[in-house]
Amino acid sequence: MPAKGIFFERELNGQMRDFCRIVVSGVKDVWEGPARPEDLARFPEAWAEFKAGKKKPKKKGGGLSDVPGMSEPRRIELELKGIETIEELAAAEETLLRQMGEPYVQLGKIAQLHMEAKPKRAAKKAAPKVEEVADEPADDSTDGS
Repeated sequence: MPAKGIFFERELNGQMRDFCRIVVSGVKDVWEGPARPEDLARFPEAWAEFKAGKKKPKKKGGGLSDVPGMSEPRRIELELKGIETIEELAAAEETLLRQMGEPYVQLGKIAQLHMEAKPKRAAKKAAPKVEEVADEPADDSTDGS
């Protein structure tokens, strides 16, 4: 049975590490763990592709970790499907998210709400501050009379 290696980056004990997911055709179970030397030797093309992808500049937009309710494993699953920003998650096809599971559909809806609220927050920040002007003179000096 042919196996496929998928490499990705994940946080482990506070440090970003390279991980490998091994999927075997026709088998429901999946092995996932820190990338081992034997994984690199077994899947050299996938490893080279992963390393080349790490050098690409990140896409513009908000990070998926900024979405409320986003966990590290779910972020990785979305990135493996090519969804790397909040904007991409908000625009993702519901059928794709539904195939991944109901939590991903909910995360997509949260991302859409996040995107709708973003212009409102930007408008509040852009509004100029108006200084209050006192009606009374600012001179606090008192007469000696």
